Amino acid sequence: MKFKKYYLLILLGLITKINSSAQPNPSLVSVRHYVTNATPAIFDSSYNDLHYLIGDNLHYLYPIYQLLGDEKKFMNEFSGPVYYDLLSQTVSFVGDYAGALEYQRMSDTTQVTDVENRQIGKNIQLLKNIKNADARRFISFIAPRYSVIMLNEAYNKPLHRAFAYSLLDDLYKRGFRYLAMEMLNPMPDQELTKLTYKTGHFATEPVAGELIRLALELGYKLVAYQDPDANSHTPTERDSIQALNIAQILKRDPEAKIFVYAGYGNIAEKSTTPDFIPMGMAFKRMTGIDPLTIDQTDMTEESNFSFGRAFYDAYVEKFPLSSPSIPLDNDEPVNVTGTTLYDLTVIHPKTTYRDARPTWLALSNRRQPVFIKPSNNRDIFLVQAYYQFESFGTKPGQVVPADQTYFSTGKGYYTLYLRRGLYILIFRDIKYKTLYTQHLEVN
Repeated sequence: MKFKKYYLLILLGLITKINSSAQPNPSLVSVRHYVTNATPAIFDSSYNDLHYLIGDNLHYLYPIYQLLGDEKKFMNEFSGPVYYDLLSQTVSFVGDYAGALEYQRMSDTTQVTDVENRQIGKNIQLLKNIKNADARRFISFIAPRYSVIMLNEAYNKPLHRAFAYSLLDDLYKRGFRYLAMEMLNPMPDQELTKLTYKTGHFATEPVAGELIRLALELGYKLVAYQDPDANSHTPTERDSIQALNIAQILKRDPEAKIFVYAGYGNIAEKSTTPDFIPMGMAFKRMTGIDPLTIDQTDMTEESNFSFGRAFYDAYVEKFPLSSPSIPLDNDEPVNVTGTTLYDLTVIHPKTTYRDARPTWLALSNRRQPVFIKPSNNRDIFLVQAYYQFESFGTKPGQVVPADQTYFSTGKGYYTLYLRRGLYILIFRDIKYKTLYTQHLEVN
């Protein structure tokens, strides 16, 4: 899909604030210097399509080259907020979550007023009987009451995919067999029985890849419900077609239980404007089924908007969290922000880091931090771990890494989060050239 149509569509409604105090990431400073000074042949100043494919190979630095190498063009064509939102997404793909949050801060163009801050303080003080229940356990407990559960995500926060990952086992045990995902490729060349670059654009982000791998391993059937002609439809038409695509599962399998994973307000059961009907609302009208809708975008670090960020910060200051939680008031779930768009709100704790990597990358303790010591540190920029069983008979550029990072410790180690198994490590330079490979077994 072309950049302008596709990204303006998925970024609809995002409002953000530029933070001039942001400190530059040394790795990204190096990329900017490389692109603007070396002018690599792969950099094309006329190109507006920010996908990760070059030919038939994934190139995780390519969109960063484009955005950092031609900042003025993107700023002029799409505005500062959109530019920084895109940078937030692209650095999240290479495992830089702190950078993704920082770019989201930089993209915020609104201010929380003194009146709003006082109102937030009053609202937080009124929350006297709140208990924070473990979100995974709570959702698992009430799941048998529903045939359809809808959970959303922010595109630049793999943390949300890590939480979806944590639900897969329990939902499967409760009869859910379909995983319908907005991120999956709806076109005829889709690949939904295994994970490749044809599975979907956001499916090539490593945590999304792990989510899809586990779903297939457990026995879920993947369903791509995105409208393939979304660019030529209005938002309401697009969301109605999405709802119809999900409803078709029930037409084929009336006893089906479906886990729907979507973006932002796609799952809302009500509309905030008179001229737009979101997918969740359309699905409910179309089928008569009341889905369980769960938001996790409002109450996460940086939220989706400045008021949400301020509310989140005030909430976690009063109610420190150690795990994703559902707020309960007298043992009943409550949306502490006052929204009526969703049934439940998941509140995430602030991220803790180890060697610049989020510790939630352990993915419900299925993965462990593995310290990679390169045999030669010279020119290494990016370290990637690929499953060995996926790499045999396939070009390395056509499969999705289990994890990747450009952060090294002071002693030259790289920290990757990996499951037990056999891997092929690829060490790349800033040109994305493979310097060498190495085999790894994680016990």
